[in-house]
Amino acid sequence: EQHAEPNAMMLWKTAGRCAVCAAALLLASFPLLAQKEHAAPPAAKAGAAAGKSETAGKPAAAPATTAPAEGPAPQPQGPQAAVGEFQPVLHAQGAKISTCMDTIVAESATVIDAPHTAISSWSTAAPNENVFVSIVGLNYANKATPNGAAILFAAPLGSGKCEGGTVQIYPFGQSCSALQASLIKEGHTIATLRALPVVETKNGYRDVLIPTAGGGCVLVSVGMRQ
Repeated sequence: EQHAEPNAMMLWKTAGRCAVCAAALLLASFPLLAQKEHAAPPAAKAGAAAGKSETAGKPAAAPATTAPAEGPAPQPQGPQAAVGEFQPVLHAQGAKISTCMDTIVAESATVIDAPHTAISSWSTAAPNENVFVSIVGLNYANKATPNGAAILFAAPLGSGKCEGGTVQIYPFGQSCSALQASLIKEGHTIATLRALPVVETKNGYRDVLIPTAGGGCVLVSVGMRQ
């Protein structure tokens, strides 16, 4: 018992010293914690600023992606319309079609005579061995016929030869009888398909006249090119 008291006193002194050390360490850590708390907002702002700069950079990058489209497009290998380059020809050039290129150029020059937009289809695996098809939408300044459409196709026959055809669609406000009377001045009616007259023009096109519910007429003109 006499020896236990000094030991207890030593334990109390040691514990007291540890408490003092812990308190000193805690006080010393306060400035560091304060520095970290003050340093965090600038870092967060820097991150936010970086995010804004990335967001702001996206609109600036847009012209770079569209710049190639503003450059000169490939020139079609043939005559050009006054309204600009023929989109079917540009599509065929992009597909690297060579066998039927002359046919596509000639067909485009025949059916495209106004501002237009086209969508084309071809075989990506063998473009020179399969058919090429293009659907064209046209806009006219004429109020009587403001819109039209055309379909052109070209297919290789072998030995470097190609054959194609065109279909043109034009809606008219006038009746089919009036339109037929105008067409037969230079052509002639060759058939009547279930009440649909077919007029062959002097250029060899065959025009089918389809009456509409509103008293108008849709002209469908079909032509072949060899």
